[in-house]
Amino acid sequence: MTLWCKLLAFAAGLPGLAAAADPEMMNLVMPDASWVVEVNIAKIMASPIGSAIRDAAHQGMPKQLQADLTKSKPQLAEQIAVLTSIDWSQDVRDIVTAGGASQQSPKLMIVRTSFDRARIQALKAFTGETAEYEGVPLLVSSKPGTPAFAFLDNSIVVIGQLADVKSAIHRRNRHTVLPAALAAQVAKYGRDDIWLASTGTLSAPLTGPATQSPAGAKVAEYFAKVAGLNGGLRFSPDFDLSVDLQARTAKGAAELAEGLRWLTGMVQSQAQNAGHGASGLEGLKFRLNGKRILLSLHVPEEQIRAGLQQMRAAQAAQTAAAASQAPLAPAWNGVPPPPPGTIRVTSSDMGTVLIPVGKRP
Repeated sequence: MTLWCKLLAFAAGLPGLAAAADPEMMNLVMPDASWVVEVNIAKIMASPIGSAIRDAAHQGMPKQLQADLTKSKPQLAEQIAVLTSIDWSQDVRDIVTAGGASQQSPKLMIVRTSFDRARIQALKAFTGETAEYEGVPLLVSSKPGTPAFAFLDNSIVVIGQLADVKSAIHRRNRHTVLPAALAAQVAKYGRDDIWLASTGTLSAPLTGPATQSPAGAKVAEYFAKVAGLNGGLRFSPDFDLSVDLQARTAKGAAELAEGLRWLTGMVQSQAQNAGHGASGLEGLKFRLNGKRILLSLHVPEEQIRAGLQQMRAAQAAQTAAAASQAPLAPAWNGVPPPPPGTIRVTSSDMGTVLIPVGKRP
């Protein structure tokens, strides 16, 4: 996978408008796709959790996120800087990504956004020459691995390799007919805020620096047992998660289910020990059926709002405690300030003395 393909995959995990999958965007998906993902940022930001994300962004979370990501992926520093400089809650409304079963299959990112060609050209990481195909403006580059950008009507930008982008443009006014199995999954989960529909079998194991730690290695071990995944996540009015996970073997499914039980118990125990009461996982349910695990989680909006309020209160308390413990700043000349209730006076004959304030001599 090229560097830019990795960037597209990263952006698709970051975390639209319609109640279901956007038909204009879905018509741009290749008809032989084996997976489709939608992240409906507009709906997420309208939820209580989205409001908390927006508050965190205003408090400088993007800068910390950029620092952490750059430290873990220094080779993507320039691209990460671009992604974290975007106001995702305002500039991007909806993201659909799609691709085929193999690493060499076409991949597309389809974005409903306020970005136009001029704004993208202004971002240093996105450079290229202007062109046109079937009346659609393009931004292309001769640099290997760099994606092309197509600027369609209705604020839709298509990103991918040039040949794949041209194919999407050509079918923009046609109704894309997805494979029946994939279409069924889209129909099932396409009304959620974030959803994944797939028919292929996962082939590549998790790799990278994150898997070198004991915890990361354990996650990679469990991920290797997964053959396929479909699911959806809704943030409002209540938090609802629904996942259909297929393991490679019945034994692997049983081990995954046992891992879920252990993780759920650990999180609930830690929440109780910390005095937080509910952990948010009380509504988690999963059912083992051969190689499949059907998982669902429901958290009422009232509980979400209470949890967010508790989190904000804890953060405010930590900030206040840190401020109260901060050392007194030294004066401009390096001399510490006088003790409370006194003033410092310096003269040529007496030197420096402390005089009480508000008391009789």
